[in-house]
Amino acid sequence: TMLSSTDYLEAKLLPLIESIEPKTTESFILEACGLEARPSTQSVSITVGARLEKFWNTVFSDMDTTTNMIEDSDRVDVNGRTRQIDHFFSIPDMSCAEYMYLESKCNVNFDTEKVRASNQKIHDIAYALEQRHDGIINVQSGYFVPVKREIPIEISREYTNLGVCIFGVSDLYRWFNDDLPFTIDEYFTFWKERLAPVINNLMNGVPANKPARSGRQRDLDAL
Repeated sequence: TMLSSTDYLEAKLLPLIESIEPKTTESFILEACGLEARPSTQSVSITVGARLEKFWNTVFSDMDTTTNMIEDSDRVDVNGRTRQIDHFFSIPDMSCAEYMYLESKCNVNFDTEKVRASNQKIHDIAYALEQRHDGIINVQSGYFVPVKREIPIEISREYTNLGVCIFGVSDLYRWFNDDLPFTIDEYFTFWKERLAPVINNLMNGVPANKPARSGRQRDLDAL
């Protein structure tokens, strides 16, 4: 039985976020202040990003109109090193590229050196994927930001000038039309109404299976 849009997000996305266990900070600055019991908001953000990568791979696998190419393996050899592939799937009726390889990033505000290294990695992996398939497929590549509906033009232009595309969620709907199991409005409404309270609690060190306590109580716990 095909899940409804809301049921799909409830069943496939919400549990991934609710199962995150917050960690305490590793900041030496906060430790020096006696605040080492504070939750690490950075670790929550990193883990949410990793869970989103898993979620969207589930979406690609569940769709009838695409083939999720990493189901067999999410690794590829690049210049003697084994690299992980975030997303690699086919696109129906795409004239310019039959396959798409994407690096999933929730934050693309890198410094210049990291941008160049990350961009080079994308080019190298895309080339390696084409070679793995004997050069008979054309692989387009870029970044995918699963928490942005549209990529701001200044960010898109910055990366395009460096030779790498960057895509938002709306681009997936452009490629797959109505084949995705939920609408773009449903996806971002789900973020605000269902995921935001969970993530807010995680940022305060409260996992989903425990009730949130008052800020005063958390302050006492940190002493």
